[in-house]
Amino acid sequence: MRILSHYFVARYLGLFATVLVSAFLILATVELVLNFDDLSTFGSASATAGSSAALNASFGDIARSLWIRLASYYLADVIPIASFLAVFITFAWAGRAMELVSIQSGGIRLPRIILPVLVTAIILSCATAILHESLILRTQHTWSAQEESDRRQPDFGREAFWYHRGRTITNITFADAQTRTLYGVEIFERGETGTIARVIRAEQAAIAVDGVWHLTNASIWVFDPDDPAASPEHEQNASIVLDLDARGSSVLLQADPALLPLRDLADYLAADPDMTPSSLRQLKSRFHERLTSPLLVLIFAWLALPFALRVDHRGRFGPPAAAAVATLSTFYLLQSAGTTLAHRELIPIGLTPWLTISMVLLGSAVALRTQRL
Repeated sequence: MRILSHYFVARYLGLFATVLVSAFLILATVELVLNFDDLSTFGSASATAGSSAALNASFGDIARSLWIRLASYYLADVIPIASFLAVFITFAWAGRAMELVSIQSGGIRLPRIILPVLVTAIILSCATAILHESLILRTQHTWSAQEESDRRQPDFGREAFWYHRGRTITNITFADAQTRTLYGVEIFERGETGTIARVIRAEQAAIAVDGVWHLTNASIWVFDPDDPAASPEHEQNASIVLDLDARGSSVLLQADPALLPLRDLADYLAADPDMTPSSLRQLKSRFHERLTSPLLVLIFAWLALPFALRVDHRGRFGPPAAAAVATLSTFYLLQSAGTTLAHRELIPIGLTPWLTISMVLLGSAVALRTQRL
């Protein structure tokens, strides 16, 4: 019995790794074809044309940027699909080769073979959760930071994060929550009449634990509110200390709270952040999606079972595979529709991920029950 369990678990893990690697090779090829320019300029490559060493360095930079792109954009979605395909092929192939019939003929019930595979899927789900909060989150930070690094020189036309509180308007290009550093900072302070009284621009600002901003090499313009036509007083390479509380204690997090670790994101949402309703709904929706995403490794393994067990010695993979793909597509369609409805306040935020998972669990359980396992 133990040997059989090891046999199916090993097959599942082998297929899981094969599907994962194959998917990444396909995605890497697509990314290189469609986004080669972005990948080749990613990072701080300083290779010089005509040099073999420089050429190797350039390939290394592209490989690194490609890995960051794949891990940040695709890894979280590919892992559950790999689990789904691995379970489907594992048991569909066993059905076609008459292995399942032989096992049942020997007096062993199929649940005793399936359970070790599901336990392995649970372990992979836990590993995926750790991966989400470490590797995937770091690569998302890295990719986002690099995208913003080319736009740190202030200009009023760029896309950036804006925060308005009282008489102060703050513009932040990017925030690194781990180092508590803001990049591309612009601060506009208005006078009593609403006109701009002072403008502060700095490449970066360090945030102390007590909430104080420390800006170095800043440029400061001071305007005369009584004479708008007068030239402003200009000071360069200035060091200035500002009280963060005057600009809202959550500015650092609001720059990109979706990239916070789950625990910090939960604390942030529990603190009732001062955000527009639409932004808050999107952030809460993202929180529940990240919370349920690792569970999909197990959920998709469970979903694949009823379809895989329909394959018998005749080896007809087509109908069960088509039904499995259709069901998986329906799952993602329902998730997308539910997210849209939640953003429009037609259904509660966070309901969709949990509801779709519950539907999969129940539907697969009913389908397996009808097959009398």
